[in-house]
Amino acid sequence: MSGILFGVSVGPGDPELVTLGAVKAIERCRVIAVPRTKGESSLALTIVRQAADLSEKEIVFFDFPMSHNRNEWEKSHETAADDICGRLAEGENVAMLCLGDISVYSTFSYIAERVKQRGVICRWIPGVTSFCAAAAVCGSSLVSGNEPLIIIPASADNFDELMGQSGTKVIMKPRVISDRLRSVLESRPFFAVSDCGMKDEKIYTDINDVPDNGSYFTVFIVK
Repeated sequence: MSGILFGVSVGPGDPELVTLGAVKAIERCRVIAVPRTKGESSLALTIVRQAADLSEKEIVFFDFPMSHNRNEWEKSHETAADDICGRLAEGENVAMLCLGDISVYSTFSYIAERVKQRGVICRWIPGVTSFCAAAAVCGSSLVSGNEPLIIIPASADNFDELMGQSGTKVIMKPRVISDRLRSVLESRPFFAVSDCGMKDEKIYTDINDVPDNGSYFTVFIVK
């Protein structure tokens, strides 16, 4: 019998935000698939080690490039899908870890798309998003009444157009604080949290305090 692939959300950083559902899914799997970039340590794995017993698990790392080269990007996803499908065919359940929530900009979505085409069963385990955790840390609601919520990658081509719309904007994944982002936030009230739930967590309300090369795990919320 083929195994099941679980996409497991582990929250933004605080191990107390790993859900009971995530822990139960990990317990069902002998193999833990861990995405990482350039062979670096995995924050998702660090979080899970504080919330679940991995002593008898096989940890398998998959390296994905931070690249705009589509061929290189797709090749890494296909390689990971091949490896995972091989393990599933042997009857192993596999849990792939994902920071934040599995449905928001996750590597798992690309892997799930490929393995489902091969008839594999996938289970998505939801979790706490970075922007929900950031709002809670700052004691603020994200939206109320009939206000819309707009989630924007900092590198979005139509960034200015999206920022011009009504509602609360969540800006994610800033590799650097670009001049465009800085100029937008100089004239708007916002709060930002970097490394939410981690030991280096910082809160900002002034764009001049945000370092140009700060944490990739910074989320800006513009009300």
